[in-house]
Amino acid sequence: MRLFLWVIAVGTVSMLGAVLTADDLPASVTYPFVIAWVALMGWLFYATLHCSTTADIKSIRVRGMVRRRRLAWEDIQDIRAEANPAAAMQSHAAQVIVHAYGRDGSKVLLPFLDDLHVNVERELGVLLEAWEELRGADWAPDPDAAVLIDRRNARQAAMTAGFVALMLSFIPLTVLMLLPLFVDMPGWLESTLQPLTVMGVGLPLIFALTAVTSYRARVRNG
Repeated sequence: MRLFLWVIAVGTVSMLGAVLTADDLPASVTYPFVIAWVALMGWLFYATLHCSTTADIKSIRVRGMVRRRRLAWEDIQDIRAEANPAAAMQSHAAQVIVHAYGRDGSKVLLPFLDDLHVNVERELGVLLEAWEELRGADWAPDPDAAVLIDRRNARQAAMTAGFVALMLSFIPLTVLMLLPLFVDMPGWLESTLQPLTVMGVGLPLIFALTAVTSYRARVRNG
């Protein structure tokens, strides 16, 4: 969290310095932009400081960046520590995060329950013990919720797989696009390998095929 707050502060100062010292920007643009930027960064700073995960005998309460959630113990279907997909693109991001799953299939991130801020194994163990004790003796898993949760996770995994395939295919598609510059090809093939066709059609097609294939495989394997 401290790193994120420092990024907000340094980014705000740098942006304000660049805008206020720009000679070619009229005041009618500069000052509204400065006000809007400071308001946005101020809100981010405030919201980050007030994110929290708390628990009592009735529920887990989650305060996120834009909304608050209350998960009654009896409505929770599972609490899991999971790999953070953002860690692959952010060097200082948490590697492990914790989600609670609701009866409606919702997946709720528990702020600050991650390997940057706490011992995830210990805190997750405490939460699971509390859940098992406070959810009620007659609690049973909701089969409909399990289906919703599995499908949600399958969709998210499919989107991740699609984006990974997109990034991995960018260089091969670029080579394919440049191939007509170095190799003699039939006219129809050369016209097909135009940048608009290769990138405009190839990238979305690869993303869609990978995502759909991944989703169907995960749903089928259950």
